[in-house]
Amino acid sequence: MAVESPAKASGLKTAIDTIIAPKEAFESLRSAPTWGWALAISIVVAMLGGYLIIPANLHAIAADWPNMIAKSPQLAGLSADQQQAQLAIVQKFTGFGFLSFVLVVPIFNLIVAASMARCNALGRGEGSFAKYWAAACNIGMIGFGIGSILIAGIVIARGADSFNSPQAIAQAVPSLAMLAPEGSPKLGAFLNSFSPIALWTAGLSIVAMLTIGRVPKLQAWLAGIVLFAIPMLFAVAFAK
Repeated sequence: MAVESPAKASGLKTAIDTIIAPKEAFESLRSAPTWGWALAISIVVAMLGGYLIIPANLHAIAADWPNMIAKSPQLAGLSADQQQAQLAIVQKFTGFGFLSFVLVVPIFNLIVAASMARCNALGRGEGSFAKYWAAACNIGMIGFGIGSILIAGIVIARGADSFNSPQAIAQAVPSLAMLAPEGSPKLGAFLNSFSPIALWTAGLSIVAMLTIGRVPKLQAWLAGIVLFAIPMLFAVAFAK
């Protein structure tokens, strides 16, 4: 008698379940790690969000250019015409910045997957790098997908001319940065990390560790904290 093979997992359904039914999604990834749909959605939606905020980015860079000149001895030593030429170059590259998500998304997902796999090893879990890569791609839809569209929606609603610095765009989504609007860029970057999107993705990482790897709660929470801290540290390091 022929034995029926198990139904192939739907990558699109798993991607959607990551948002509305994460435990079910991660149970599916535990047995069938699918990630193609999730990665494609993350990249495409992030690129769309980045494209929609190009006018705001261009205006913000131009408005913040005197401040950037004041902080850069190299720019300050140039003539006014040379400074304007540099501004034009920066804005030109900014206009194509949304294309960077083709590389940024998978690289970040690799870092997330490696971090989860490390915490899995510490907790003697049952997960594998392949399963955590799939989890990272699906979780990435929240940060790169929903996060990018949320920022784009806020920027469009407020108007491109209302943002006078790149940092203001990055902090458009409500976060703890609202408590210190006049703080230093590094403080703003730190507080801005405490946003609903960041906390959501960190929470999903914990659920993924518990569901996929069956790791102890300590290692699961460690993974969540690490994955919350990584983008925060990058943001603080590059804030000027």
